[in-house]
Amino acid sequence: MQKVIFDTNAIRNVDVKQYFGGRLELEKFYKVAELIFPDIVIEEMRNQKKRKLQKNKDAFLSNPFHAIQKLNEDDIKDFDIEGHIDFLECKETLKYTQITLSDYSILGKMKDLALKKLPPFESGDSTDKGFKDAYIYFTILEYVQSLTEKNVFICTNDGKLKEALQHESSITIIKDYDDFKKHNINQYKESYFLEKISEELQLDNITKNSIVDYWINNIENAIILLKIDIEKYVIEVDSGEIIAFTNISNYRTSFNNLIKSDNIELTKSTIEELSNYINFLSNDEIVKIFNVLKENEQISLALSEENVRQFISTLYDDFEDTIPLDLKLSIKRMLD
Repeated sequence: MQKVIFDTNAIRNVDVKQYFGGRLELEKFYKVAELIFPDIVIEEMRNQKKRKLQKNKDAFLSNPFHAIQKLNEDDIKDFDIEGHIDFLECKETLKYTQITLSDYSILGKMKDLALKKLPPFESGDSTDKGFKDAYIYFTILEYVQSLTEKNVFICTNDGKLKEALQHESSITIIKDYDDFKKHNINQYKESYFLEKISEELQLDNITKNSIVDYWINNIENAIILLKIDIEKYVIEVDSGEIIAFTNISNYRTSFNNLIKSDNIELTKSTIEELSNYINFLSNDEIVKIFNVLKENEQISLALSEENVRQFISTLYDDFEDTIPLDLKLSIKRMLD
């Protein structure tokens, strides 16, 4: 699975009801990549919340309506801000990796960059801004050096950090998920890969515009969606090699029949057919199956059948981390 390291601006969040900011973007990344945060990024996000909560707490306590309404202020005074942030962290459903700078010998390099006003430090004589970005910069470099496969994405909108990292050949800088997806899908639009597809599928007239989407499947291989005229194909790719493919029409009928199934026998037969194509299903299709399972009693009753339970259990085990929490809990209750 590809690795994406996030800068502070990607997850900035003063919301007191959830841990990470930029939640919609992170959830998109989470389906296809490992989320990675330098420790200073996490600490800065926590401090943003802490400052916001402390400011609101002070404003709340200074409000004269407390005295007018004779409200008890002790509960507010005793409110544990740090404990609340820890609670939000415990509730967080997105799994992530935190990386830390351990080689402090780079302090000399950091000082040299600061004195010379080189990125990620600001260039103006009237400012010394840049320590946090420099810490992130060296944390990223140390982490990348520890990897065997060094192709890593950095999600940031910080100009100076981008300038400092832009010459690192093992790092690809992106601004958001759409940018990430564009970089990923472009590798499958190269001429040599298009020729592979043409040879393997025995199709002509394949162009880079024929590649319209991609996702990561249940065994972490890439699935490429190919459109030729009105036909759509899905291609499974492992380490740059095509290992399987099919025309979507081969399982689309089974999928649609399962979604609208009104009896156990139909559910059993469609799942038996669909099981042969489980590796090609996208996350959206799997969520749709789970939603129907939750809402359609005829389908949920079919869980007593071995092949149905096995199919749903496999999907749940493989995609548990990428489906919405409320839906995940519902399916888990059904399977228990």
